[in-house]
Amino acid sequence: MRKLYFIFVIPVLALSSCQKEEQPETRIPFLSFSSTGQTLPSSIDRSSRQVEFEVDHDADVSSLIPEFVVPNGCSVYLKGIKQVSGVSTVDFSSPVLYELKDAENRSTVWEAEAVKLKKKIVIDASHDGGGWWFPQSEATGFDPDKYHQGQVMADLLRAKGFEVDELGRGKELTEKMFFGNYIVIRAGGFQIYTDKELDVYTNLIKRGMNLVFFTDHKKYDITDELGDFLGLKFKGVAFGNVTRIEPHMITSGFKPFYYNAGSVLTDYAGNENIQILGWLGDQDFADMNWNGVRDTNEPYAPAVMGILKYPKSKIFFIGDMNALEIRPQPFIDNLCAWMGICFED
Repeated sequence: MRKLYFIFVIPVLALSSCQKEEQPETRIPFLSFSSTGQTLPSSIDRSSRQVEFEVDHDADVSSLIPEFVVPNGCSVYLKGIKQVSGVSTVDFSSPVLYELKDAENRSTVWEAEAVKLKKKIVIDASHDGGGWWFPQSEATGFDPDKYHQGQVMADLLRAKGFEVDELGRGKELTEKMFFGNYIVIRAGGFQIYTDKELDVYTNLIKRGMNLVFFTDHKKYDITDELGDFLGLKFKGVAFGNVTRIEPHMITSGFKPFYYNAGSVLTDYAGNENIQILGWLGDQDFADMNWNGVRDTNEPYAPAVMGILKYPKSKIFFIGDMNALEIRPQPFIDNLCAWMGICFED
């Protein structure tokens, strides 16, 4: 006679009914955040729950009034006090911790920081083709503390009292990368600028900035999206000496210096916003087709540097990065003095 075996299945629900179901971490986001005195779009990082925004150099950070949007049913608290968008005054002298609560009283903590605009320099070498960062590359990563061709110039700026940051390659530009920096040195434009990156520069120019725009010869970088966006059409290649100049604080006490395989400015005639400050010598020419000889349509004594005027910003441009890195004097001292005049002081 066979024995019968009975298997009793105890419902899992019965065993787990006494255990509280684990809730996922609550992450209530800021959907938007801005403040009085703000100059550039805010950076809202949901993964780290951090808000950063830039305010003008003369903003009173101890008394800012933020405006924010959070999901329906959620509220914002600071030190236990409910905050009202566009009404509550906050001291941003140091980062503040906001608590966001939903209708069930679950909370998420966010850090918010105001970055004040200062007389600081960021070197945008993010699109450099090697003139600034060589021998560093994306494979090795970019380290401003390790040797690269632009390091001596960056250290010279630091020795003059400037705070200096350098942007490496491989990341799309955002406004956050420029927070706090009124002075921008654009070193090289070899890689393509995206529309979003041009929007970043649009916001910087509208906010107000001092831009030192350095480009180079155009054999491998035929189109410089940022230069075209600004209306600075650099073409070809030229060698020679910058000898003819216009009076300006940048050219004060000027001594000729060598222009080593730089590009030349074209299509500037009739543009009242462009002031040419320097030309190559009478026998120097712009080689537009890279054949090494002057053809009949290639100009002698091409324009190579000058000033581009904007309502709230000022821009110095030159078509040779080596002019920056070999540090000719008194040109570099004059340029530093010019870029150091910020906020209309």
